[in-house]
Amino acid sequence: MAEQAGYVNVVYILAGSIAMNANGAKILGVDNSSFAKLCEMLDISSFGNAYRNRLAGLKDSNFNLSGNVYVGDTTGQDVLVPGNTVFIGAYPSGIAVAGTQVKAIVESFEVTVDNAGKQTFSASLQGIAAPVAMPVQ
Repeated sequence: MAEQAGYVNVVYILAGSIAMNANGAKILGVDNSSFAKLCEMLDISSFGNAYRNRLAGLKDSNFNLSGNVYVGDTTGQDVLVPGNTVFIGAYPSGIAVAGTQVKAIVESFEVTVDNAGKQTFSASLQGIAAPVAMPVQ
């Protein structure tokens, strides 16, 4: 499979607890995003083992994104309020190919302004359910 160019990635969000079908909203201004699927590693070594022995534990996910502030993005950036439960998902190959979404809690949303006046944002979300497919738009 060929490498994917980053500029085709699109991030969508939907407030609430129902997964996105074709009803999510594109978050405007996103330049960077990362979606991590993790697994806790449990050390189950016994006395006398020459090497560690591990077992896969609970799975987890998180989502981080950043970009330029878009004032008035009421269905995108404005939904990224810490404490909100949302579905957040990405289409790494563009909206013509199915993506992945996860139910998450917004952990943080930060706006940074430099001395030239450029305003950027960053947000962090923690998954609270298993990732699911996000259909083609």
